Amino acid sequence: MLYANGRELEAAEFLRSVIHHGETGPGSREPWYMLFDLLRVRGEWKAFEALSARFEAAFGVPAPQWLNEEEMDRLPADVRPGGPGYFELSGALNANRGLDLDRMRAAARNLATVHLDVSRLAAIDSGGCAALLGLMQFMPENGNGLLLTGAEHLVDMLREATEGNPSDEAYWGLLLDLHRVRRQQADFERTALEYALAVGVTPPVWESVLMPLAPQADRQEKRDEPRYQSGPEVIYLTGVMWGAADPQIAEVRAFGTEREYVNINLSQLRRIDFSCATAFASLVNGLAADGRIVRLIRPNSLVGAFLETLSLDPAVKLIPVQRPGH
Repeated sequence: MLYANGRELEAAEFLRSVIHHGETGPGSREPWYMLFDLLRVRGEWKAFEALSARFEAAFGVPAPQWLNEEEMDRLPADVRPGGPGYFELSGALNANRGLDLDRMRAAARNLATVHLDVSRLAAIDSGGCAALLGLMQFMPENGNGLLLTGAEHLVDMLREATEGNPSDEAYWGLLLDLHRVRRQQADFERTALEYALAVGVTPPVWESVLMPLAPQADRQEKRDEPRYQSGPEVIYLTGVMWGAADPQIAEVRAFGTEREYVNINLSQLRRIDFSCATAFASLVNGLAADGRIVRLIRPNSLVGAFLETLSLDPAVKLIPVQRPGH
């Protein structure tokens, strides 16, 4: 509930307390997994690695990886970590990173898709953001598809930067372009209005970015029953869902009413608040009551635990993340 209400620091301290008092005994691993997921969405990779060492010492099994295993497994090998199309920006994004960004630009000329991981960034400044914006604008011009890992973390950093430097256009420019390349029109338009008010200009107008869709490995959900509907096998919920009127609720409703099998992948959902979760539970319960097969697939540990506190119909199947050693 703390996490669902956006009180992330309090949730983290609570989990650390639970782990501290239980790590010498045979206690559950679930608080550890919750804290891993919380540190991942907050971009706290150093704390994540320290927790990994403690976890492996306590349980003798591999700890979760920093990069979301669910997301990485869906990618072709050449854009996974270690592949020729994977690039990481960590540490400080400042004007001194020009050479790194130039190397990515040169490599992109020979690649169909570039995977840029910014999940380990620790600091940003105006010059670095302007340089990264230039690289991101180069990608569609060069015909590259662009995958972003850690984009929500960078968005959080940019929003904090715009609050402290409301007239700095480099922060706003990168923030707007992140929304654009991720096809987030509503977020773009809201940010454009905030930018216009802060700087005193006309709000930028939404324009779609024309770039190839980044390829994903074909990993459709397996089931014994035949598929009766055309269209995608699964709907993905992403980011943070707020309020009973969150637009992703309407997307699930439209998706579910057209299908016998309703696969809802939650692996990319960062957080869902109480009112939105209540509306979501009512929706999926209604779909199950209509005889549809509803599956909530691989939520992070915090979202999964929160959903389990709601009155979900027993017919709604919650499919957890597969854990090492389980």
